[in-house]
Amino acid sequence: MKVYLETMGCQMNSLDSELVEAMLRRAGMERVDEPRAADVLLYNTCSVRQHAEDKVHSRLGWACRRKSGGRPLVIGVLGCMAQRLGEELLRRHPGVDIVCGPGQLAELIKLIEAAPSGPRALLDPPRRQVPDGRGLDRLDRRRDATRTHRPGQAYVRILRGCNKFCAYCVVPFVRGPEVSRSPRSILDEVRRLADAGVTQVTLLGQTVNSYCHSEGGRTTRLAELLTRIDAVDGIRRVHFITNYPAEMDRTILEAMRDLETVCEYLHVPAQSGSDRVLKAMGRHYTRSQYDELIDQARQLVPGLAVSGDFIVGFPGETDADHAASVDLIRRSRYKNSFLFKYSPRPATAAARRLTDDVGNEEKRRRHQGLLAVQGEVSLVDHRARIGGTVEVLVEGPSVRSNRQPVPAPPGQRQLTGRTRTDHIVVFNAPDELVGRYVRVSVEAATPLTLIGRTEDRE
Repeated sequence: MKVYLETMGCQMNSLDSELVEAMLRRAGMERVDEPRAADVLLYNTCSVRQHAEDKVHSRLGWACRRKSGGRPLVIGVLGCMAQRLGEELLRRHPGVDIVCGPGQLAELIKLIEAAPSGPRALLDPPRRQVPDGRGLDRLDRRRDATRTHRPGQAYVRILRGCNKFCAYCVVPFVRGPEVSRSPRSILDEVRRLADAGVTQVTLLGQTVNSYCHSEGGRTTRLAELLTRIDAVDGIRRVHFITNYPAEMDRTILEAMRDLETVCEYLHVPAQSGSDRVLKAMGRHYTRSQYDELIDQARQLVPGLAVSGDFIVGFPGETDADHAASVDLIRRSRYKNSFLFKYSPRPATAAARRLTDDVGNEEKRRRHQGLLAVQGEVSLVDHRARIGGTVEVLVEGPSVRSNRQPVPAPPGQRQLTGRTRTDHIVVFNAPDELVGRYVRVSVEAATPLTLIGRTEDRE
């Protein structure tokens, strides 16, 4: 069977799709890049914003029309949107065969094989039923360590779910309560990845710094887990995302400072610079506490780079609240920020209790304003690195590799990679360097990238 698998959303979804693909291969199925060539169409979905769900409905409309035209197809919806809408998807799109929640992906092969007998929804248990941690990583333990999202790199899930219930966020409803994987299972996975040539791992969790696993009278938290991963032969870089500000403790920052593999990069979403909006969002920290965290992190970790997230147009946000977010971007000196316009999500506290009273045009204006400010801050950060040399893990061709104003030398093209601090770097080099480390002299900068030339390679 030929399978088309499309992924939408966050790094957690990217990892889920990677693990699903390995499972499909073991079952003798082949992944294809063109949906028209597939016998099975799978959509791994996101529910964080309405736009993401609208895109899935459009895909399903096309797939179901194709199926109704006589093409034998199995159509499956996976992930967060599947969990949120459940059997409603089967009713809205009669051609859909499979609706599978993110915690049930290990059963996907059985669902595909059973598709001829009729559509089925297999969803995660309600939040009041806490998942068994021992069964959490059935999919993760069976991954193909030789195939990862980028050469030399891998995502590793350490925590699933979220208990924060921020007013705007649907994740606790679709990913369930926080459950941490056992450190033994995580370390086994990291060792297998290292043996397969992976040198950089990124630890994933909705609130990754909430990691806490208790077993046999011993409790392991993130700082200790980082220490144990640091000792794995072959691992050269460790990142961890995404961090919740109120749970960032000093031991994690000290691990970043002291452990050779743990990179000097901290993704710590603020969402707003206004205390009033933070309270309405249910974020459980104040602006001053966030400022203190960033100050402490920069003091403890030399060369630290920080990135953040912001939501514009949250219900009740005023011009003064927006100005506070502008100020926070400037004060925090983020290398980059992920900026989103507020979108009401069903079941969340904001959707139930608050009026979406900031108009779309005003949201767009504020979004563009924050983008411009972040661009200024990023450019200052990047220009300060001109003249220096950075170590880059090469990821592959840049998005503009075929549209460079000045063609690359023969046998080369524009490649891209990232530094320990997650700065994007572009440079001309041969494709054989993908997955390897090079040293790059930084010669120019834009708000998004550093531009340089290679000095040496490994």
